[in-house]
Amino acid sequence: MPRPWDRLSPRDQVRLQESLLRSLVRDYLYPFSPFYRRLFDEQGIKPKSIRRLQDLEALPIVQRTDFEPTAADAWRPFRAMLRPDEESLSRWAHRDVLRRVARERLFHGDLAAERLLAEEFKPVHLHVPEVGPVVGYTMRDLSGLSQAGARSLAVLGAGRTDVLVSALPYGPNLPFWHTHYAAQGSGMAAMHLGAGETVRPAQTAYWMAQTGTTVLVANPAYAEGLLRGAEPAAFARLRVLALWATGGMQGARERFTTRLRTSGAPDAMVSTLFGIPEARVAWAECPTPPGNPEASNGYHTYPDLEYLEVVDPATGQLVDEGQPGELIYTSLDWRGSVLLRYRTGVALRRGLVYDPCPGCGRTVPRILPDISFLDWHARVVGSRGEVRVDLADVLPVLWGAPAVPLWQVEVLRGAGPGGTDLAYAHLGGALREDAEFLQKQLAPYGVRVRLVPLKELGRRMGLGTERPEQRVVIRPPER
Repeated sequence: MPRPWDRLSPRDQVRLQESLLRSLVRDYLYPFSPFYRRLFDEQGIKPKSIRRLQDLEALPIVQRTDFEPTAADAWRPFRAMLRPDEESLSRWAHRDVLRRVARERLFHGDLAAERLLAEEFKPVHLHVPEVGPVVGYTMRDLSGLSQAGARSLAVLGAGRTDVLVSALPYGPNLPFWHTHYAAQGSGMAAMHLGAGETVRPAQTAYWMAQTGTTVLVANPAYAEGLLRGAEPAAFARLRVLALWATGGMQGARERFTTRLRTSGAPDAMVSTLFGIPEARVAWAECPTPPGNPEASNGYHTYPDLEYLEVVDPATGQLVDEGQPGELIYTSLDWRGSVLLRYRTGVALRRGLVYDPCPGCGRTVPRILPDISFLDWHARVVGSRGEVRVDLADVLPVLWGAPAVPLWQVEVLRGAGPGGTDLAYAHLGGALREDAEFLQKQLAPYGVRVRLVPLKELGRRMGLGTERPEQRVVIRPPER
């Protein structure tokens, strides 16, 4: 059943978020973040002036370039980390923190007091993305990840009586570790097998059959290979297939629902998990019945951990509920690293909504599922001349081609006539007649089709590595 925080009224959600925001800025962010303390001081903003959610609009929006390393400062990716030391603790720490430390020292000694501070502030687990800030988890944060991850599985309809198999690549990335801690927080039996070169689909199928797996979490490409080749016994008890989304999943659920019907799991539901590393925990999609796989109710967020805004990417101004725009992320209850008003680059084409979920009744804010990215917009020459294309419109065409096992969209910036972009759909393992059919469908979008050997395309997509699979690749202009 949903936890109480999944049923909070909008007014109670705002009260909770504003209380967490005040505490975060006053007790943790301004005292222990040199980056944000300097930003506040440069803008002439006092920490105590941030009392309501609307007050955040006085702060400038930060972005990935603020965390990119330079020749003069290689440690810029670590700027989001909180960095308390003896001086800042003695000067800035809230009295409640000091009281807890003093009590621990009095009753259990200096080592116990140091351990208390370490559990609160010391990052013990890191995710290092290719671009953007390094994300640090303290022991307290890992406990929060475990609880929030369990909530994401509950949204998928999974709980402690389920048996989960994770076929996500191992590495310092959000998909693997979110699933690890989510299963742990749920108290369910789980096997984290890895993927690609580590564990082949045939091995995964064997363990699924042996354990009676009811929940499978995997990247789409790995799941498709598994569904194509495994014996029906592997899916005999499967209830939920959770795909790790990279955005643009429209059309994917129908494709995988069809695969499940022919693989021995006709009643299993297909859902997706979507997350950005900076948010530290994934958002889960409320499941839809197999009879209508594309009728998604969106991704359920965590109002007690984060505050989400949607802005016009051109002006930075907030847009109305349900309107398209860029997702802006603010941490509320994390300690290792903290972000305020961070540009995610995620483009919500249907926006953020706050009404109760029609599927499960939860009242948390929901990200509607038509997701793109700002850099997915291309200027190409199509069959009708120059057009501007959002690649999120292209992906459903490719998801709807079941005879194409692997595909990847690549955009070469400025490589086309007159400085336009070139866009290609690379097809792996496809027949020529399928490629010709797709070329006709993609011609209005200015996307050209290329046949690529299956193994080569798998390598390009990063299958079998610690990275999430790369469905869309944007190449910058050549120097």
